[in-house]
Amino acid sequence: MRLPFCAVACAASLLLSTAPAEAKELGFNVHQSPDVGLDATKDANVKWVRIDLNWFDAEPTTQGQYDFTRFDTLIDNAIAKGLNVLAVVAYTPAWASEGDAKGGGTQNDIPKTGTFSPFVTAVVNRYKTKVTHYEIWNEPNLGEFFEGTTQEYLDRILVPGADAVHAACATCKVVGPALATVGTAYATWLDTILTQAAAKIDIVSGHIYADFPTPNGGAGLTSDSYFNKLDKHRLIQSGNITIYEGPLSFKEVLDKHAVTKPFWITETGKTAHLGNAAEEDVQVTYYRRVLEEMLQRPWWETTIFYEAFDEPATPQYINGAVVHDDTAAKKYVPKKVHTFLAKVASSQPAFGGTKTDCDDGLDNDLDGQIDFPSDTQCTSAGSPSEGLASLDGGLPPDAGGPSSSSSSSSSSSSGSSSGDPSAPSSPASDASDDGGGCATSGEAPSSGIFVLGSALALAAVRRRRRSH
Repeated sequence: MRLPFCAVACAASLLLSTAPAEAKELGFNVHQSPDVGLDATKDANVKWVRIDLNWFDAEPTTQGQYDFTRFDTLIDNAIAKGLNVLAVVAYTPAWASEGDAKGGGTQNDIPKTGTFSPFVTAVVNRYKTKVTHYEIWNEPNLGEFFEGTTQEYLDRILVPGADAVHAACATCKVVGPALATVGTAYATWLDTILTQAAAKIDIVSGHIYADFPTPNGGAGLTSDSYFNKLDKHRLIQSGNITIYEGPLSFKEVLDKHAVTKPFWITETGKTAHLGNAAEEDVQVTYYRRVLEEMLQRPWWETTIFYEAFDEPATPQYINGAVVHDDTAAKKYVPKKVHTFLAKVASSQPAFGGTKTDCDDGLDNDLDGQIDFPSDTQCTSAGSPSEGLASLDGGLPPDAGGPSSSSSSSSSSSSGSSSGDPSAPSSPASDASDDGGGCATSGEAPSSGIFVLGSALALAAVRRRRRSH
C-alpha cells in the first residue's frame, strides 16, 4: 500500500528579487564581555551587540541600591567601537523573588509585584542616551529562565517593564518577548502576549536554532525546520487526514494578530569546535542560509547571532564565531564563520556592504551557485544581481523545496501542502541539515499503518555570565 503525505517546511508564491526594501542589520550576543566579545563583533563588520543586563547583578541585595559598574564599562566600550546595544533586562535578584518554587536559584523566579518596573526605569534613565533598545527578559517560556506562566510574565514583567521603558524614554524601543522555539508552547505564548500586549512591544523578537531542510529528509518532515518555526508550521497529511500538525510559526501568529511591527531574531546559530573543519563548514553554511533567507523577507529586519565567542574554560559551549585566547594578537582565534560573516557584512549592500550580489559570499538567487564566476547570471564580480529566486529553490519537485502559495498536489501523490506567500525558501544540499518541505513517501507497510516519529532535539542552554 502506498501512502502519500506532504510535510510543509516552507513556501514561496512569487519570483522575488534579492534586494530588500530596507537595510538589514546583524550582530552578536556578547553576554557581559567588555573586550573580546565587542572586538569580535566589530571585526565581523556587524553593528549590534546583545548584552545581559542582569537585574540580579545591578540591584543585587536591596531594592533601590544599584551597582551599574560592569554595565557602564561594557556599554561605554561598545559605543566607543561604534556598536549598537540591545540590553536584555532580566533575571530576578533574591530580594525580589516571590519564592524559588522549582529550585535552582532565584534568577528565574517570578518577581514580586511592583519590583521590576522601578529597576527598568533606573536602567533606562541611566543609559537612554547610549542604549535605545531594551529586550524585556529572555526566553520566558523556558522554566530555566522563568518559572511563571504566560500571564505572570505579562503582569509582572512585560507590561510593567515596557511601560517603564516608554515612560523613561519615549523614543526608546521595547523588544520582546524573545521566545525560545523549544517544545510546542511558544506559539501559544506569543498568541497570548500579542492578544494582551501587542501595543507594548515595538519590535517582536524570537529565537530559532532548528535545522534547514534538505532533499534528504529530516527537518520539516520528522522534526520542525527553521522555516516551520519562522513562517510556516509543519503539517503532514495523507489525503484528508492530518497525521501531524505542529505549532504555528512566528509569522503565522503575527499575521493572525495583524501585527506588522519589525521582527528580529535575537538568537540563532550553530555549534562548531575550533579546528574541526567539517563542523566549521557546517556552521558557515548555517549562517549563510540564515542570511540568504533573511534577504528574502522584508519583515525580518535584524539577526543577532548566538554568539560572539567561546571560552576555553567552558568547552561545552561552542556556538561562538571566535575562541577567546589571550595569547593571540587580537585576544581571540577566529573560526571560519567569523571570516565569512565579515565578508558578507562588508560586501552585501543590504547589510551596509559596498560590493554586489555577485561578490558577497551568498547564493542570492537560491540556485545553488554563489557569486561570480560560479553563478552564470553574473558577468563579473561587479554585476549587481545574481538573478531572481526561483519558486522551488533549485530543488526538484517533492525533494523538500517550497510549495506554491496555495494548496497543491505533489507530482507523485494526492497529498496536499499549504504554502506561505511571504516565505520563499531554498533548501540547500547541506549534509548537516535535515530535509523537509513538500515530499512524497515511499512504500508504507502493507498493513496500511504509518508511523511518523517526531521529536525536537533542541535543549535550553544555561546562559553564563562572561566578563572577558
